[in-house]
Amino acid sequence: MKKIFTLLFATAMMASAFAQYGQKDRGGGNRENDVYASNDNYGYDKHDRDFRGAYVFTARERDMQIAQINREYDRKIYAVRNRPYMGWLQKKRMINTLEEQRDNEIQEVIYRFRSPKNKFGDHKRNKKDRW
Repeated sequence: MKKIFTLLFATAMMASAFAQYGQKDRGGGNRENDVYASNDNYGYDKHDRDFRGAYVFTARERDMQIAQINREYDRKIYAVRNRPYMGWLQKKRMINTLEEQRDNEIQEVIYRFRSPKNKFGDHKRNKKDRW
């Protein structure tokens, strides 16, 4: 019975080890193949006046950063609320300060998304006179 169990366990371990494929096949840390870190400049010429300081910041990246900020500050606020040797007024002040910091960081992310330097959704790159 031990031999059968050991054989099944070894087979399961081997199968799970081979099931974790694809990380090396899809670039393996090669930044040239990364969608968000690509260097193709989305059709902008380096000497174009509009390109200086431009970047691409997608709506998905914005939402992910806002979610990360919310998780981080929720954790900090939870930690403050559960401090046993702190008065309620100190807790309230610290929580208000943390919420203001959270709002400021979220506003920075939104400003970065709405910035004119953000070329996400810029239709100049699709300027093709087809007709």
